[in-house]
Amino acid sequence: MYIIKDILNEEKFLKNIILKSLLIVQSQVDEAFVFIRKNYDINTVIRNGHKEYIEFHEDVYFSITVYSNYHKGSASSTNLNIQSIKNTISTAIEISKYTSKDIFSKLPSVNLKTYQVLDLDLFHPSNISLKESLKMAYLTEKYTLDFDKKIINSEGGCFYSGNTIIAFGNTKGLIQTYKSSKHSLSICVIAKNDQSNTKERDYYYSISRKLDDLESPQSISQKCAKKVLLKLNSKKILTQRCSVILTSDMAVSLFNHFAKSIFGYQVYKKSTFLLNRLGKLIFPKWLSIFENPHIKRGIASSPFDCEGTLTIPRFIVKNGFLKTWLLDSYSARKLNLKNTGHLGGIYNWIFLQKNNISFKNLLNKMNTGLVITDLMGDGVNIVNGDYSRGASGYFIENGLFKYSVKEITISGNLYDIYKRIVAMSNDYDIRQNIQCGSIFISKMIISGQ
Repeated sequence: MYIIKDILNEEKFLKNIILKSLLIVQSQVDEAFVFIRKNYDINTVIRNGHKEYIEFHEDVYFSITVYSNYHKGSASSTNLNIQSIKNTISTAIEISKYTSKDIFSKLPSVNLKTYQVLDLDLFHPSNISLKESLKMAYLTEKYTLDFDKKIINSEGGCFYSGNTIIAFGNTKGLIQTYKSSKHSLSICVIAKNDQSNTKERDYYYSISRKLDDLESPQSISQKCAKKVLLKLNSKKILTQRCSVILTSDMAVSLFNHFAKSIFGYQVYKKSTFLLNRLGKLIFPKWLSIFENPHIKRGIASSPFDCEGTLTIPRFIVKNGFLKTWLLDSYSARKLNLKNTGHLGGIYNWIFLQKNNISFKNLLNKMNTGLVITDLMGDGVNIVNGDYSRGASGYFIENGLFKYSVKEITISGNLYDIYKRIVAMSNDYDIRQNIQCGSIFISKMIISGQ
């Protein structure tokens, strides 16, 4: 397994590689940007009580982007020896000779005097032994299989632990590094109903920056078991319009579509259904989305984006109104706006609301309708907002579970769906970059039989 001391030494080595690369390239181009990512991972899987596999990864990604008279060239490599780096640099320069001139292609602006990288407490490497990691995966699977006789098989209990070093530098004199860790524990099982001879599959996982913050094998197994057992005896329903609740882990996907639609490249290409909606009402007025990249140990925290622009907390949506596009340096110049530091994705999206209701109260508020626990397919058109995805879940009456539902499709238009969000419960899912609760949508089209 990796040694923590090796990771710390590697960080210094990568910084030195950045310096050497910039020295080689700076006399040949106007500007250049070097990015390196180094990963150390261990992945252990137990299936049906036996070791399925054990994986150790140590990989590196090196990339360089050059700008010469507004011509851009990029190349990458997985080898850090000096000859490979020289070849990669030469390739990037050669590519730049054949790209179109683009006055927006250049490095992001940076003020070295005020540039300060925050320590976000993201690096928590684990000293867990291989034997202990296998035991965690084993117990997670065992507790799930023992939960109920209807749970008949497992796709494996999985323990993962990984550490990453990010290093970058550019010809403007900026060189930075930071380290982060991620640990996860997951289980996926199959349940069978002997009477109907039907089978269902489901999973659950926990993820954190620090090993001690992971949910216990008992907690993960119970949540997974309850999810899969709830799916048994599923029925098909008639096509209809009805109220819908998306559970917190499913609601994330709905807001992911929103995030994709407000990225700068979608805006300047005019390929988003939210074009010309900046400053307009998108969600109900009781809902706000605050992005905080600086949460200590946050699962989606980062001091800077993939081109070195410092991240800052900001409102994405305030009182229902769209407050900003998500921009990197290129899209910001194309739109004549300020770079928001979003090359590479979004950070911790925190959902703010005046209400504080439980999931149970959310069910009572809807009274009768569908709870969606699984979504499948990719029938989402960001250009016009049309939304159609396969789904399954369960039907409720008077706020109580009635029966499981399968083989349906939910559809509508994202712009209308966002406006129809009635309430959000306080069961926030903090395992992803979008951290929201379950959402109640007043009406959606349900296609069944």
